[in-house]
Parts: sequence; C-alpha cells; structure tokens
Amino acid sequence: MARVIKGSPLTTQKMKIRDAYGIFLRGKKSLCAKSTYQIYADLGERIIIPGLTELTGDDMYSVTADVLRALIEGYNNEHDTGGTAFLHRHLMSFIRWFWDEYELPTRVPNVKVKKVAKPPKQGISQEEIDKLFKAAKEHSQFPERDIAMLMILCDTGIRRTSLANLKMQDVNLNRGELLVYEKDQQFHVKAFGTTTTKAVKKYLNCLADVKPDDPFWLCIDGTVLTWKGMRSVLRRLCAEAGIDVHHFHDFRRYYGKELYNATHDIFMVSRALDHKDIEVTKRYIALEETENAELTRSYSPMDRRYQQTGVRVTR
Repeated sequence: MARVIKGSPLTTQKMKIRDAYGIFLRGKKSLCAKSTYQIYADLGERIIIPGLTELTGDDMYSVTADVLRALIEGYNNEHDTGGTAFLHRHLMSFIRWFWDEYELPTRVPNVKVKKVAKPPKQGISQEEIDKLFKAAKEHSQFPERDIAMLMILCDTGIRRTSLANLKMQDVNLNRGELLVYEKDQQFHVKAFGTTTTKAVKKYLNCLADVKPDDPFWLCIDGTVLTWKGMRSVLRRLCAEAGIDVHHFHDFRRYYGKELYNATHDIFMVSRALDHKDIEVTKRYIALEETENAELTRSYSPMDRRYQQTGVRVTR
C-alpha cells in the first residue's frame, strides 16, 4: 500500500524571512511598475523583514495571525491610521503570495485594520493652468518646451514616468497620438488635440538632428530632461505663476474631471485614465455624491428602454 514519505511543510521545513521576501520581490519586479516595486522593496527592508524575523525567530512557516497583528500594532503605535493601512496592504500581499506559492494547508492569516476614508483630492484648476502658461511664456528660458509639456499633461492625463520616458518615435503628430508604456506593463495610445499638436511642433522646431530613438524632452543645453528636472520645471513655473506647488498627478485629475464634464461618461474616463476599477476613477476626479446620482440616473434602464422602443408603461 502506498505511504506518504513527505512530511508536513509546517514541521519539516524552515525558510528564512529574507529569502521568502526576496523570491516575492523577484516576482513583483516583472509584474508591477518600478515605483511600486520600490515601495515593496523599501517596506520589506525597513519593516516587514526585520519585524517578522524578530517575531518568528526567522522562520516564515511560523507566521500566524497573532504575529501579523503584533507587527501591525507595533507599527501603529508610531504612525497614523493611513500609514498603518498602507503597511497592512503590502504586508498581506506578501503573506497571501507565500500561502499560495507554497500551497500551505492552513488558512491564510487574516488580520484586519481600520480602513481610511480619504477625501478625494482636487486637481489643478483651469485658472491655475492659465497662470502656468503665462509664466512659461514670460519667464522660461525654454518656453516652447515648457508649454508643450504642460499641453501634453493637460490634454492626455499622462503619468509623470511615462512623460519622462517618451522618445521621439513615440510621438505621432500626424495622428495626434502618444505611445506610452504604462503601470500595467502595457503600451497605451494617448490622443491629443490640434492645439497641443501646434505647441509640440513649435518645440520640435527648436531641435536639430533628431533621431527616432532620442529622448523627447531636452534641456536648452541639449542634455536630457529627467523626471526630476521636470519636477523642478513645474515647481519653478508654479512659483513664477504665484500659485501653490502642484504635482503631475494634479494634471491627471484635471484631465479626468474635464473629460467627465464634457462627456458625463465615467466609463470612458476610467479607460482614458487606465484605471482597473471605476470606483478609483470616481474618487480620483472628486466626483461628488450629487454628480454620482446624476451619473446613475443618466443610465436608467427604463429611460433607455423607452428611448429605444417608444413604449411607455401605463396603468
């Protein structure tokens, strides 16, 4: 009769916390954006690896709900609720991965923390954008580039990393499109209008000997404008415009809100912003409850049925 010769992994094996987290990170590196990977790496090195090592004697198979609860509670004593929720989300991602990867017979330890209801952030306003264009025109050493960059931010909702990584071959002025590599590790087409096309042409007319594989954004001395340089440009323009410092994501919120105001189609806005969840889009563009009610009313099944058939339900 057959007999089992492999013992329970919980009793016969031992895996160091750092080794397990290293394997987890290698998988994350190929699946998520570089910035997300850095967050996992940083949290692991500073908090998760040393915390679990101390609480378990450096044995991944000794992780229990009580161990996770102790780690989270210790972190919560020195941080606010938002920071604790942030750690909890990334820690549980690691724990679920380990239980699934090594097919442990026990249930995944389930530890809950208080959810943080963050109010939606407002993007940059149209008035502030107009002031930025004015500041770029009057004060920039390279106004053609700065205006083109602001135009693309406003007209496409592109992320900072994607904006910084653009190459000449990624910009199609004939079609008014950008080809960008986004957080989901996929290429996406971002369309822009004729006004932005004209601004980009003015910038490109300032360049010579352009090759397809060249970086798209350059400094006035011919060196590459990095994302840190872009951040400096944006901060300088905000100071010269006399407005609060804005971040690149504020332009994504502006783009999403303006697109929603023009179309009242939250699904199209969600696709344009490359969001996987429509609820993220609602928070992202600060959609008020009254606007949310109007949105759902606009998709009334009975109204649409009448519009399609002309048949009313009568008593």
